[in-house]
Amino acid sequence: MNISKKVSVFGVLFLMVLFCLPANAEVKGKVDNGQKQLLKMSTLSSVEANQEFQRNVQIMQLQRQRVIQLQTQLEQAQTKELKKSLKKELKAATKKLNENNELMVKTYGFSLNRNYVLVVEKAHIYLELSPEEAKKMEKDKKKAKKK
Repeated sequence: MNISKKVSVFGVLFLMVLFCLPANAEVKGKVDNGQKQLLKMSTLSSVEANQEFQRNVQIMQLQRQRVIQLQTQLEQAQTKELKKSLKKELKAATKKLNENNELMVKTYGFSLNRNYVLVVEKAHIYLELSPEEAKKMEKDKKKAKKK
């Protein structure tokens, strides 16, 4: 696995083409006009689900950075003892990264080996109300129901 490959990762909905496609995969885009096709792999249906996904991606990115750092240190190591220690740590870090990557593929259809496109399909805009405004709106709502 080429773990130093750059990956762009952003929030709500991530799209990718993977060798194992979920049953609800949906293709977006047209081939005939030169656009790349996008395959919808996962939808994160709540703010909490998105936050959890973001945390998981950050953890994996940190793990990938650590593997790269260990590889660099191993290449620069001078002593056999240090090389042996770094190899052991690198092996464990790579194993954990691969395990987490497999779990992310199964859970979200997300892999560190791919690039993603963020598509926001739904957004809500809220107005913060004072207690007086909220009471007035409730009153107006009740009046409208009575009519």
